[in-house]
Amino acid sequence: MQDTTPIIHFGSFLPITTMILQSLPMKEKSSSVGGKASKIEDFNQLRQVLNGDARLLILDLEFYQDQKKHKNCVAQIAGRMFEGHSSFNYHLYANNMPADRQLSFLQQYDLRFSEAATYSIEQIFQRIFNFIDIEQPDYIVSWDNSTDFELLNREANRLKLAKDERPWRTIQSLDLERLVAKEVWKNKSGISLEKMCRLLHFPPVKYHQAQNDVVAIEQILKFYARDLWRELNCY
Repeated sequence: MQDTTPIIHFGSFLPITTMILQSLPMKEKSSSVGGKASKIEDFNQLRQVLNGDARLLILDLEFYQDQKKHKNCVAQIAGRMFEGHSSFNYHLYANNMPADRQLSFLQQYDLRFSEAATYSIEQIFQRIFNFIDIEQPDYIVSWDNSTDFELLNREANRLKLAKDERPWRTIQSLDLERLVAKEVWKNKSGISLEKMCRLLHFPPVKYHQAQNDVVAIEQILKFYARDLWRELNCY
């Protein structure tokens, strides 16, 4: 990942908010983390959190396969505050990709090569940490975070970031796919985000683009924020 060049691309969110955040002076991560929010074990607890004062950051990563090193690398990382306008969306374009993969990458994310920026992965992390310092989320929500967090930790290890400086470790996480598998499928394997959205009859979007996936996750959260038992039994 040392030879990657990030591309910042604004999708459907408000770009002005992100531009303002990026223009702010960089600051050190606060050392006083505080206690974690309570872990969410079932839908009742989820509904209470969603209808309460807690702040939730929805996070999603997309990957590409490094053929030389035979491992996944970050292609895109996006985040969005639940029921808010604040968001970020970064693409990481690897110069060591084969030419056909470079073209496919640009086509997949609808990018021009001229949109490339000069931020390093360390600078991107710092900007995301700044975003989190400003927004102060109580939860980080994702759809199957095992690969995401593994890759984030690998990059953090390479950058020699202390564990208490990694927000995905210090903030309470919620793997929404795992919770749905436990509550709906009775601990059986989860399903893809796309299939879940189809089951809930949500309007189709272009999945496997992180800025779209965080919006899809937000729609699922809004669905479970409703008291379905009361709605179904209301005459």
